[in-house]
Order: sequence, then C-alpha cells, then structure tokens
Amino acid sequence: MKNVLILTYDEDPHADSVSKFFDKKGVEYFRVVTENLAKDYKITFESNDSLYKISNNEKKIYLDSSWNIWNRRVMNPDNKKNMPKSLIDIVVDESEKTWDGLLASHKGKVVNRPQNHFYANNKIDQLKFASGKIKIPDTIVTNDPSCVEEFYEKHKGNICFKLQKGTVIDEKFIYTNKVTKEQLKNVDLVSKHPCLFQEYVDKEFEVRVVATDKNITGIAIDSQNSEISKIDFRRYDFDNVKYEHINLPDNVKGFCSSLLKNYGLHFGALDFIYSKERGYVFLELNPNGQWLWLEETSGYNLTKEVAENLIN
Repeated sequence: MKNVLILTYDEDPHADSVSKFFDKKGVEYFRVVTENLAKDYKITFESNDSLYKISNNEKKIYLDSSWNIWNRRVMNPDNKKNMPKSLIDIVVDESEKTWDGLLASHKGKVVNRPQNHFYANNKIDQLKFASGKIKIPDTIVTNDPSCVEEFYEKHKGNICFKLQKGTVIDEKFIYTNKVTKEQLKNVDLVSKHPCLFQEYVDKEFEVRVVATDKNITGIAIDSQNSEISKIDFRRYDFDNVKYEHINLPDNVKGFCSSLLKNYGLHFGALDFIYSKERGYVFLELNPNGQWLWLEETSGYNLTKEVAENLIN
C-alpha cells in the first residue's frame, strides 16, 4: 500500500471524501492546499538525490517511490493585491513549473501527469481514437459557414453546438445546445473561429463512466425525465432526474480502459449517450472529471474506487 500526496485546493469535497476514507483505512497521506503554497508550505528539489521535499508546520515528506500523487487540482498561488502584475506572472509561472516538474518526474504513480492530461484533453483526438472502436456522433469542426449549412441539411436540422473547451462567461457555464433554424440565419458568425457541431443523438438516458486502472463504473442519468436537463444533463434537475449504478457491457468497459491507456491516464470520467437505435454512443473524456455528485445522488460508493486506485 502506497502513501499518497494530495494536491488540491481549499474546501475541495472530493479530497475531503478521499481523505476520510484514508483516515478510516490508516493510509498515510499529505494534503497540500496548493493556493497556499507560499503561506503554509515549503517545497525543495535537490539534484543530488533527485527528490522533492514538501513540509508544513506539522509534517515533512520525501517524495520517493513509496508515494503516489493525486493531481486533483493545482491552483495558482494567492498573491497580495498590491503586487505588480509582472511579478504576479513570475510567481504563478514559477510555481506552475515547480509542480509540473514534480508531477512529470515522480517515480511513483501520478493520477494524472500534466503532460498526459494535456494530451488527453482534446475532443477531436478523442473522437479520432474512438472511431471504429465504438459508436460516435457525426462531428464537424469548421469556420466555413457553408459546411455548417450542409451539415444541418444532412441531419435534417437535428444538430447541436458545443464548445471544445468548457467556458464560463459572465459567471454562466456554456452548455451544449441544439441549433435552431432561426439560429442558422446567423451562420456567418462561425467564420470568426472554428466551431464544433455534432448530430444530435436522441437518447434514452446518459451515462457518466468513472474509470480507474481496475474499475470501470457507470452511473445512468435519467436526463430525459426533465425538460431542464434533456439536451445537456449538466443543467441539473436533481428533483426530477434519477441517478443509478448500471452494469456496463464488456465492449464499453474495454473501450474505456483502452482510452485511458492510450493517453497514459490512471483516471478519467467519460460521457456516453444510450440510444435505443444505436446503443452506447461515446461523447467525450474528461481526464479530471467530477464524480462525487454521482456518489451522492446514486448512493454508489465511488470514493472507495478512486481512493483504492491511489494507494495501489
């Protein structure tokens, strides 16, 4: 059983849940609130032994191969408001490079290494890998308005628009949306930047898969039971949408495992649609996706699977 370094942020419920599991099991772990690096922690790398040392007022650890690392979420360091921007940029960049160096060079298991996360976090590459292995929606990425019009006609107006990278604008998350005939009148707007469009696959339900080295677990999301969540389950309607653990077919489990291995990941959250006509249709992989809300709504113990993956 390995010790675990948890790199996270203040008030992270996922880290809280895993830490409680470790406490019950007697696992040694060290939790770093990364935005408080300058205030609460000391970190040192020495070339003579190629080890990182991290300490706070209570503990010091030497990151040899007896430690695994959970790269849960590394945050930029808190900075004084009166610090010049040029200096803030240096503080942020140097802190980021230090964490990246630790995560990239560590001899133990890292869930997940930043270079693998970067490689995996691309919808186009994910779909290219999935093609021929599992069903995927017909997809285009283009800044050519005529291509969008042809795609719209090809699928008889049943297409949706989604961002390649999750974005918040004016404190609002941008969700997947169906493209209406009225919106298509403004199709020239896509010439501003490449946009991703997919055929809209009618669904019975949606599935978020939480995948680790040893477990591939599916939670079905009855998103079609609510007008709010029908197009995108992330428009949550917990009062009307049911979440439950389901047994996944072997081909879906095998695909999830192969996708993790392709990107060198030890954890990933994958989204699927289940359609009566087409079965399981793969949408995307999030190499650092959320999962605790699935545990809380379904009652299935995902914390155990995530935590055990960290100590093995």
